[in-house]
Amino acid sequence: MQSASSASHDTGYKGGLEIPGWDLFYVGKVRDLYRHPNHSNKMLMIATDRLSAFDVVMEQTIPDRGRILTHITEFWLDQFKDWMPAARITCDPAEVPDLPQEFHEQLSGRLTFTHEADRVNVEIVLRAHLAGSGFREYQATGKLWDIEVPSGLQNSSKLPQVVHTPTTKAEKDEPITWLQAIELIGDADEAAKIHKMALKIFGEASDAAAAKGIILADTKFEFGRLNGELVLIDEVMTPDCSRYWPADDIVEGQEPPSFDKEIVRAYLRSLTDWNRQAPGPNIPDAIIIQTRQRYLDICQILTGSLPTHQSDL
Repeated sequence: MQSASSASHDTGYKGGLEIPGWDLFYVGKVRDLYRHPNHSNKMLMIATDRLSAFDVVMEQTIPDRGRILTHITEFWLDQFKDWMPAARITCDPAEVPDLPQEFHEQLSGRLTFTHEADRVNVEIVLRAHLAGSGFREYQATGKLWDIEVPSGLQNSSKLPQVVHTPTTKAEKDEPITWLQAIELIGDADEAAKIHKMALKIFGEASDAAAAKGIILADTKFEFGRLNGELVLIDEVMTPDCSRYWPADDIVEGQEPPSFDKEIVRAYLRSLTDWNRQAPGPNIPDAIIIQTRQRYLDICQILTGSLPTHQSDL
């Protein structure tokens, strides 16, 4: 466990912080979740700088990654706030009740105090271009799971229209049909509303990104229910849950350069002596620095700003 005084300003924040009065009840690949007995149905979500690839959390971190993810999520939520509510209450440590003052600076920029919504157990995946698992599925079957798409498409090809390829929400997400998604959501009308809202968010965000020279190739959303109302939960259109490509550098048939941790994944794929099991291998400093810069670049391009608190690197 880290203490408030032990976290370095020049290395990434690994999480596991002991906060008096708060129970660290979940440690994910990137986020730590806390509850406090005075605040039922609410939780503290802290975005760490942990780095995972191929479902393995690495020893190294990407400094400031958690703050960048939080900053981008806040940016997008602000764009849609007039019509798309979110579960989050505040990202300001000073506004979190019972959070000791000595933790405010350390957690600034990476903290979200949020309602604990009833999660919809379907991940909403929208694709405008062929990439990643979608391209691999197309290569194997000529379709995107149960969705018919034209023949002759290549890696990074633009799809005729945005397609919805939902998955289960589990430790390992599995593709499902929309009919299966409706069953998991439990209400056909609510499922249709989720689909409509997700497409609207994706469309508006794609247009905004395109105006800045960026292609939003795909993304995934998570929804929850709060007092009977659908709300967005977790991160929203960050480079961890979306593919952002520089529009001028797309060559159909080739792997596009992306603003995410693809540099890390490419390095790991090049290794012949790692079996993709924990512990992860050592990642060269140059790879870490390049990856961090890609996160900073897309944050600056999309939001026009960077997190206020950054590591001194």
